Amino acid sequence: MTRRATITGWGKCVPPVSLSNADLERLMDTSDEWIVERTGIRNRQLTHVETTDMAELAARRALACAGLEATDLDLVVIATCTPELLCPSVAAMVQDRIGATNAAAFDLNAACSGFVYGTSVVAGMVESGFAERVLLVGAEKLHYAMDYRDRGTAILFGDGAGAAVFEPSTDGDGVLAVDLGADGGKGGTMLIRSMGSQGEPSPANDPEAFRLHFEGQAVFKIAVQGISASAARVLERAGLTADDVDLVVPHQANARIIDSATRRLGIEGERVFVNIDGLGNTAAASIPMAISDALDAGRISTGDTVVLTAFGGGVTWGSIALQWGARTEPVGVHDGELPPTDMDCFDLLQDNLDFYAGLHADEPPVA
Repeated sequence: MTRRATITGWGKCVPPVSLSNADLERLMDTSDEWIVERTGIRNRQLTHVETTDMAELAARRALACAGLEATDLDLVVIATCTPELLCPSVAAMVQDRIGATNAAAFDLNAACSGFVYGTSVVAGMVESGFAERVLLVGAEKLHYAMDYRDRGTAILFGDGAGAAVFEPSTDGDGVLAVDLGADGGKGGTMLIRSMGSQGEPSPANDPEAFRLHFEGQAVFKIAVQGISASAARVLERAGLTADDVDLVVPHQANARIIDSATRRLGIEGERVFVNIDGLGNTAAASIPMAISDALDAGRISTGDTVVLTAFGGGVTWGSIALQWGARTEPVGVHDGELPPTDMDCFDLLQDNLDFYAGLHADEPPVA
């Protein structure tokens, strides 16, 4: 039988500080109704710690789920566009923290497509025999780059991490096909200039250049066209049709994008997993967090055909077709948590609000 990479463990880290639509109404001219209608988002979670801290916790939970020790790993890959440092990589820091002493480690940046791109790399390593057990984590601390008086961007994004363990299988399950693509000419539609989230907003940076640049209408068109076409290609490469798909787990960018793209594929909403309402867009973390939630909800069964599909900054896009393996319940559970915090969302965002205040000096205050 063909050797394939199959998911044997999963885990997530949801940071503790909530930022609801009602909270955003106090920061900008918006409303819960306006946000939900355009995005499907009601809440997002913010982190008081760094990207690596969230990645570590998600990693430990995925390893426990798979019943593995960190020393069993051959490779650690972190998909992120928000590392707190450029060097060392988040992957290297996670490798050290969890004690994966036998593993190589590197980061991968394909923005919101990062987990799909990472899965393609991991699958190739496992299928070739270069690696036996690989940890792939998507982790993002996006809130640091947000201007929380800009309703066109700040309403969308949240923080978090999700992880998966991949091992070889010859039972027919695992990654069946991959489709990846990019269009660097459209990269200016989503732009973060920051050099690492540990820096946070500082007087040395220009607020106008520092904040996330996001062209919503352009991104919407690119996303719908990109992921629907990519998912169609990956199904064709796997020798499947839309009727064969049991569940689509898309990047949780925007509920309208997800709905438009999957309708183009001919896949009804009952076969699409969406958890964006409570977490927002968590970039590379969104798909692995959604996989974890889908398994918890009983939406994935052994033998199911699952499609992962995403688009992101770069511009990038990609899809994975896979057959789910035997494991749908965790072997074990990691009981650790992030350190507690007494901060609420307004405490956590104060530096952002102060940094970008000059861009909104002429605007009336929001209650």
